[in-house]
Formats: sequence, C-alpha cells, structure tokens
Amino acid sequence: MRNSKSINYKILRMLMSQSRGCKLPPETDYIVMYAFLYKYCSDTIRDFLLFELRDKELTIDEAYRDKGYQEHLLFDSLKLNGFYIKSSEAFIEEVVNNNYSKPGFLPDFLKIFPENIVFSSEYHNSDYFDYLFATIDNEIDTFKFTSEEAHNIGEIINLISQFDVFDSDFEFSDVFNIISDSNLMQISSNPEYINQILSRIVLSEKKTINSAYDPFIKDGESIMKLYESIGYGLKYCYGKDSHKRNYFYTLVKFFINNLPFNDVFLKNEDALDSIDINGASFDVILSKIPIAIKNYYSSNINQSREIAKRNKRSELESLILDNFGMDGDSFKQDNELNIALENLVEKINLENELGTDFVGEYESLKESEFLFLLNLVDSLKEDGIMAISISENFLFKNSLETLRKYLTCKKNYIDTIIRIPNEIVRSRPEVVIVFKKNRTNKDILFIDMAADYETQRSGRAYPGLFRKNIVLDNKTMAKMENVYLNKLTIPKFSNLVSLDEIKCNAFNLSVSRYVDTFEGEFISLDEVAVEKQEIESNIKSLNVKIEKMMDELDIRF
Repeated sequence: MRNSKSINYKILRMLMSQSRGCKLPPETDYIVMYAFLYKYCSDTIRDFLLFELRDKELTIDEAYRDKGYQEHLLFDSLKLNGFYIKSSEAFIEEVVNNNYSKPGFLPDFLKIFPENIVFSSEYHNSDYFDYLFATIDNEIDTFKFTSEEAHNIGEIINLISQFDVFDSDFEFSDVFNIISDSNLMQISSNPEYINQILSRIVLSEKKTINSAYDPFIKDGESIMKLYESIGYGLKYCYGKDSHKRNYFYTLVKFFINNLPFNDVFLKNEDALDSIDINGASFDVILSKIPIAIKNYYSSNINQSREIAKRNKRSELESLILDNFGMDGDSFKQDNELNIALENLVEKINLENELGTDFVGEYESLKESEFLFLLNLVDSLKEDGIMAISISENFLFKNSLETLRKYLTCKKNYIDTIIRIPNEIVRSRPEVVIVFKKNRTNKDILFIDMAADYETQRSGRAYPGLFRKNIVLDNKTMAKMENVYLNKLTIPKFSNLVSLDEIKCNAFNLSVSRYVDTFEGEFISLDEVAVEKQEIESNIKSLNVKIEKMMDELDIRF
C-alpha cells in the first residue's frame, strides 16, 4: 500500500487536480512524456554526481567548472549510465526555477535537454533519443499555443520537475503509468489481466528468455511483465508499433523503468509490412493482436523471404560458433562481421525455402486475414513459443476456416486456446492462443476462464479507474498454469481435444464447443415437444367445449 505522505503521492494529486478541466493543446501528451524523460535523466546524473563527490570537497557546480575532473566524470557516467548532462545549468530543476516565469520558457525548455545530453558510443541510446527529440521538434509548434495553454503546460512541467525519481514508497515509474491513463497522455493500454495471462503462459515454460518480441507493442506492458519477472534473464527485447505516439511512449517508459536499453530494439513500423528486426529469431513472441487487421499475399512473400534469410543466417552463425569458438554477441558487436554474414546470406538461393505457395485447398489463403500469424510462428526459434490475444471471431469465422485447418492440420502449430474473462473490462470477447513450432502431438487444449475466475486488486493503483485496478487472483492464475502445463481435462473448465474431433466440427475452434460450462437443470427437447403437443390438444378440446356451450346458450359473436 502506498504511503500517502510520499512526496510523489502529494505531487501526483496536485498534478491531476491542476490538469483537470484546464485548457491544453493536443500536443500536451508529447510534452508530458518528454518532461518525464528529462526528469529521469536529470536526476539520474545528479544522483551519480552526488555519489562521485561524496568524499570530495567539491559541489556539483564546482565539479563542472573543473575541466580535468569534468572529463573524469564524463568518462565514468558514459560507462555506467550510457549518457551524461554537460552543464549543471541544464538539470531540470535549474531550468524550471530559473526560467519558469520568463517569456519563451516553453521553447527554451524543449531545446535545453537535447543540447546538453551526450551518449556513449558503446550504446545505441542516442538513436532513440534522436527520434524522441526529432518528434518533439516536428510535432510541437509552441508559437501556436495561446498564452493560457502555454501557462497551463508550464504549471504541469513545474510539478513534474518536483517528483522524486528515487521515492521508494511511490515509484516514479508508477507515477508515469498512472499519468499515462489520464487526460495528460491518454495512452490506450492493454488490459492488465491479458498481459498477466500472456506472460504467465510464457514464463511457465521459459525461465530464461534470450529474446522476446511484441509485433504490436502498444504500451509496452507485455515486455515489461516479462522483465519484471526475470529481470536480466531477459536479454534482448524487440518490438514494433506503427503509431507514433505509442512508440514515443514505449521508448520513454522502457527508459525510466531502467530496461537495459542497449539490448532493446524497437521500431516505429507496421509489423504487417515486415516482421524483421535486425535479422533476429525469437524465443518468445507475445502480443495483443489488433481487432481489425488485413494481411495480404504481397506482404507475406516479403516476410517469408525475411524468415528464410533469418533461418540461413542462424545456420551460418551456429556453424561459425561451433567451429571457431566465438561468442554469440560477436555478431551484434562486430559490424564488419555482420556485413560479411549478410553478404554471404544474400548469395544463397532461398527460393526453395520460402514456402509461400498455397496450392489446392489452401489456394484461398493468399488473401486471408491473419495470415501473418504463420510468418510470426516461423520467426520463432525451434523451441520458441508464441502467446497472443486475438478476437474470438478468429475461432469460428467462416472465411477463416481454411486458415484454421492449415494451422492445425497442416502445420500443427496451435497448442492451447484460452477463453478469457471480458467482464472485468467491457471489451469485445477475446481469446489467448498459444502456438508452438515443433509439437509432438496433435491434441489441442481448450480452457474456459470466462466464468471460473476470481479477481484481486492490482499492485498498480489507478485513481478513479476501478476496472483498471482489478486483475486475476493468484489462485486463478495458478489453476490455469497447472492445467496448461499438464494438459488436464477438468469438467466445466478445460478439455484436451483430438484433431479428429476438431475435423468433425469443420475446424471450428470455439472454446464453448469443447468445454461445457452450462449451469442449471438439463431440459430435454423431446420432453418439451411432448408437453407442447399435450397443451395444444387440451386447448383444442377446451375450444370444442366452449363452442358447444355457446350453441346451447344461443350466443354468437
């Protein structure tokens, strides 16, 4: 439970109150995210300097004026933090305190940070920061703001600069998450219970993960869940998002959550155009797939070529590692070796590897929705696992029958289908589907959690947002994990179904077809039909009697 006396708690309340109902331009979300990043970097370097100077008779300002000592601090900070702030006057508190009431504060505030941060050449942090700063420069024209809007944004920046990055009672990253759901950012986040299930499924089989990928990363929570569970056991994080604001937000979020950013590879791209990120194959793929999606044959030809290239590259890497005793990281760190390997892959004939020719009964797949799922599964490593949340329509939509048949009968990729509760948040019904590349059996496990679940309060509280504070409880998650791992059949909860039975149902994968969760007394249709006939016979007999009585009384209508 958070300490209400925490400085971050008090400032958050003030910030939420300040922003409520005040006039703000639509670009406010970018400025708020930028301010949080600036605050995090500023306090990180200030804390580093205070630690370095703890035994020295120097203030931070004096250390900056000493050129010899400044070179030493710069070198150490680049090694430890990967970045450094060049001037003591560029710390966010100094910028706000010295310029807050001056005309032109906002444009100066947006310039000072980019002009005063430097990066280590050993990291690729600078690539992401260049993108963030360029986005701020391109998206925000402060001269279009009214004086009222500029004043209100200044007040918000002033409050953000007062947060404590190192508050242990109310963590700075939690403050950022809560603000992301406010009118200051309005980031559309995935329901937490979906991320719970995706990460729990993956982590039940993978205790260490070398590489994880979310092709539709949105708010970044899918990767964050893994990182929170296994920390540095998650070595490489990959993600894509075609939405500029989501991508901007995820970069900032990952940075202030202290992910090892040099091992994070994110792109502002549409995963439907290309799944490739640096030629990587993945141990884990997990994602919430957008509701409406189309992926046609032209995209899949390009993606299949990428997969064929990746597989050949992986074979070549293994060959080199086995025969020359090199470290696997050499391929990422040695640019010349990377180029040589890519050139070699380009010279190999990949046409026989593509596998994009759908013939006969699978010809219609050329223009199928969700066909990109095949390419995602193919981009897994041989022992990889993919867990996705997807619209329940995928399970029974008539136009997808051939794709379902291909995924189950031809490829044997689908391992488990889980119907998840949609009562916690009022959204369209969704299911979690688990895919595996090299399954040894063809049975599919169906789990229905739609009714059999309990909830608990989330560890991350969002003021005024009741439904976002509710997650699945530990007992429910443990039951789901046990059933999944051991492929158990439990009445009204789960059922392990043979492929033959699925064939008999025309490859309909609806969970309710295989897991009977009906509660109440069973009613026989035959008995209902007999009862209906008896009622109709009685009515007919009664009508005859009434007509006879009316004749006797000489009554006519």
